[in-house]
Parts: sequence; C-alpha cells; structure tokens
Amino acid sequence: MKNLAAFSIGLIGLLLLLGCSAGDGIERFHLAGTVTYQGQPVPAGEIQFTPNSRAGNSGPGTIVKIEDGHYETQPGKGVLGGAYGVRIVGYDGKANSESDLGVSLFLPYGEAVTLPKEDSTLDFNIPGK
Repeated sequence: MKNLAAFSIGLIGLLLLLGCSAGDGIERFHLAGTVTYQGQPVPAGEIQFTPNSRAGNSGPGTIVKIEDGHYETQPGKGVLGGAYGVRIVGYDGKANSESDLGVSLFLPYGEAVTLPKEDSTLDFNIPGK
C-alpha cells in the first residue's frame, strides 16, 4: 500500500511537471539585440516588453535581463509580436551596498515598438542626457 501511495504521488508530481513545461499554448518568438547608452554597451539592466492593448495586442509581457550590452529572451518566454511598450533600465554593473546591479546610468527609458510575428533582433540606443 505504501508503494502504491508513493507511486501515485510520484506520478502526480510528474504530470504536474509535464503540464507546467508544456507552455501556455501561446506562440512566442525569440527576440535578441543590443542596448547602448552614449555609444557604450549597457553593462546591466532589464527590458520590459508590455503588449499594447490599445493597439489590439494583448497577452503576457516579458522581462529580459541586459548583460554586457546584450539581451535575449529565454525559450518559451519570448514576445508575441505586434505593438509593444518597452521600458529599459540600465546600471553600471558594479555591485554596491544598495544594488547588485550598481548605480543607475539613466532614468527609465521607454518607447513604443512594433515587433514581427517571427524570431527577430532589435537594438536600442538610449539617448544621452
């Protein structure tokens, strides 16, 4: 009886794991690119991609890390394509007592973009002060 209970629990756990890894059924596309500020790669930061519902694009957004001036969506966490709002924060990458990412290089930067419904690249050049 103990073996049956252990087997049942293991099977349920496996089914839950497989269900979670199957994705949400939404087709997402890989997106990668570079992020520069004042002509230099942004050492650390994040880009938030939010579908623009006013332009008819709904669904989940995604947040991507910037490392050494480069970003890349992870498998299964890409973008949907269509109209997006983009918000970028960038740091000097030198950890300190206040932040593991270091000192902010610029105020949060935003822009609107339209992404294709396919794997693509998009570079961002944050304007200087």
